[in-house]
Amino acid sequence: RSIVTSQESPEDFPELGAQELAKVCEGKRNVVFIGISCGLTAPFIAGQLDFCMKNLDVFLPVLVGFNPVSMARNDRIDGWHSSFRQVAERLQVLHDNQKGFLLNPAIGPEGVSGSSRMKGGSATKILLETILLAAHKADSNLAVTEKCLLEILRTYERAHKVTYSQSRKIAALMKQTATSLQKKGHLYIVGWGTLGLVGISDAVECVPTFQADWQDVRGFISGGYRSIENRDGDLTSLGPEFAVSHEDFVKNVLPALSDTDTVLFMFTLDDELSEIENMVTMVKEKTSNIQAISHATAGQYLPNSVKKTIPSIISMTWPILFLEYEGVFIQKFQRELSTKWILDTVTSGAYVLKGKIYKNFMVDFKISNTKLFLRAVSVLQRLTGQSQQRCTDGLLQSIYGEQAISEQIKNALFTRHVK
Repeated sequence: RSIVTSQESPEDFPELGAQELAKVCEGKRNVVFIGISCGLTAPFIAGQLDFCMKNLDVFLPVLVGFNPVSMARNDRIDGWHSSFRQVAERLQVLHDNQKGFLLNPAIGPEGVSGSSRMKGGSATKILLETILLAAHKADSNLAVTEKCLLEILRTYERAHKVTYSQSRKIAALMKQTATSLQKKGHLYIVGWGTLGLVGISDAVECVPTFQADWQDVRGFISGGYRSIENRDGDLTSLGPEFAVSHEDFVKNVLPALSDTDTVLFMFTLDDELSEIENMVTMVKEKTSNIQAISHATAGQYLPNSVKKTIPSIISMTWPILFLEYEGVFIQKFQRELSTKWILDTVTSGAYVLKGKIYKNFMVDFKISNTKLFLRAVSVLQRLTGQSQQRCTDGLLQSIYGEQAISEQIKNALFTRHVK
């Protein structure tokens, strides 16, 4: 569910994290567990790492984040025995003995404070793909050298250059998206292959980050849940927000599409271009706000028919890679990351223009877990200059609708306040 809809509240429960991990790994003898918490804060991940460290005969725990351990959250997690920092410090000891690993490079602050879907998400993707590609080489009895890792990382550097060479067109797409959102329209992202999944992920993250309605930005993928290979199968019956296939777009969205909406198509030149042209033709009958992101390999060219059908295309051409078997994977990863960077820029920038950001921090978000409760207190402190306690009391007054907050409420667990 968390792939296609925003699921924030489970993050607060370390025991749930441990239980979920134990269930998935039942009967396994050797498990590498990679827990990701960009700010080193998530209780759910802390619980899983704690479980791993208590069962080192089975688990090799790895923590990925982008803060030093000294800046990990040090408040004791509600209803639990430790803080995230204490868990990270235990893992640091294991790291020194090669019984666990802590990967926390410094990447600098996010452009929008706390929006880890941006730098944090991109850096996580680069780290994991580099590590797993190297692991595949090692499993094939090929030497994994520092030079090999550097070659892989440099392909992402090239992806950055290729992507931002299109800055003007990206800015135009951002402005068009902002105009749609300001007019109470929508952005619909229609993607093929894994690019469709990148679009869905970006759309889902807009809900908690910008207090967006789930219909403001929506992603759709060719093949629907079949392409996602979802463990629980097709979730469409759970509600309209779970409808993510192209067929769902045509059936449920297309009839109500208007000229205030923007539709973004994302594809590679290896996809079925006639299918893409047919879809664009249908959309053109409803709105003229049509844009596209296309990816080609050197030697491939956009057919004139596609150029005529979609006049505004962010078109990127990638070099052929000769890095043994992994070249095909790296090109796929480059295209995904490039698309992610564009969508991060477009949707974040559009919501900035809509007025959802003050300076560089969020001021309109749903307080759906402990992390966001504490973020709300921090925002109030910045805006008012009042103490943490005064801002906490003010937030509780707003949540409970009472001027006088009882000691019972003040002393309650954060999880009660965010129910």
